[in-house]
Amino acid sequence: MTQPIRTEKSSRFVRKIRKLGKEPKRFFIDSSGYKIAHRSWQQSLKLGSFLWVVACFVVASIYFGGVATDRYVSRSDIIIKQADQIKMLPDALSMLGLGGSNHQDVLLVQEYLHSWDLLAKLDRELALKAHYQSHDADFFSRLSGEATREEFLEYYRDHLILRLDELSGVLSIELQAFDPIYGQQVVSLMLKEAEGFINKLGHQVAMDQLAFVEQEVNRSHQLLQAEKAKVLAFQNSYQLISPESTSTARLGVVSEIEAELVRQQAELKQLRSYMKESAPAVVSVQSRVGALSKQLKQEKAKLTTHDAGADNQVAPEAMNEITAQYMDLQTQATLAADLYKTGLISLEQTRVEAYRKLKHLLVVTRPTLAEEAEYPRRLYNLTTVGVLLCLFYGLVVMGLATLREHQD
Repeated sequence: MTQPIRTEKSSRFVRKIRKLGKEPKRFFIDSSGYKIAHRSWQQSLKLGSFLWVVACFVVASIYFGGVATDRYVSRSDIIIKQADQIKMLPDALSMLGLGGSNHQDVLLVQEYLHSWDLLAKLDRELALKAHYQSHDADFFSRLSGEATREEFLEYYRDHLILRLDELSGVLSIELQAFDPIYGQQVVSLMLKEAEGFINKLGHQVAMDQLAFVEQEVNRSHQLLQAEKAKVLAFQNSYQLISPESTSTARLGVVSEIEAELVRQQAELKQLRSYMKESAPAVVSVQSRVGALSKQLKQEKAKLTTHDAGADNQVAPEAMNEITAQYMDLQTQATLAADLYKTGLISLEQTRVEAYRKLKHLLVVTRPTLAEEAEYPRRLYNLTTVGVLLCLFYGLVVMGLATLREHQD
């Protein structure tokens, strides 16, 4: 008894496999599952399957009409301007939205408003995540209580609308919240953080440059002080305020001695013309000439040669060498002073340039306080649901009609 039953089952299975290989369409149409589904759809059509469409539309109407939580929108419009670009008549590129840095700055602010960094600050300051997870909102509108960081960011971006006007460069911000006052507070904080972001970004290079110039000014000031100290040490060492003035004075003394020596020599020559060498007058003038010659030699030695035996406090060096050393030190001090002066000018210019690079986030429209809820758009959503249900119902009916036609 068992053997014939097994043989019959195996032969039936083989026939089905052959039918699937030769006529796969007929195989599916003749299958018991297709027949059961077809009979159930026919019965539903007889009972009025369009009632399913009506039932789904009624459920959607109940949700959007009385269950869906109102969402209020706070709006604000901003524009980015640089300090040296705030003028009455913008150039043609700025009018076309191609003003280079301004357009890029607006795009950077747009990306920052979508970023996790800003969202984290909003959550820390105003508990944005807790607001969106509030149980006062309906289940489908609020954020899941176990939402991950990525889900929170996606939910935030879905409730934030940014529109950029390419012509004027104005960025419009729209944020949806369950409470109008809270939404206004969030948008105000967003503007504050965006302004800090763009200022930090615009000032980064300028501040680095300013810090470098300040460092160079400090270095040049230290160099100037060091050179001044060298000059003072040199003056104290030689007990000379100005070797140049001292040299000039000594040159004056040498000139006076030379002039007096010339007069005495002329007088001596005159006396010798009519007096003897032993005459008292000749001896006296000759003594003065000898003394002047010796004094002149000593004074010249102080200017041009080493004078270790001098009775003054000056070091045993020639005055010309002392003057040359002093001039070198004075030149280095003058160069250091010029370098310091140039550094101060560069510092002021860099500060002015840093101000010129300052970017201002100008608020065209302050964050608004919504009086009516804009979301959900109930009539629009109900119309969309109704159209989609009708389309789906039509596709199902057309599909079943096509299957019946092929079956016939």
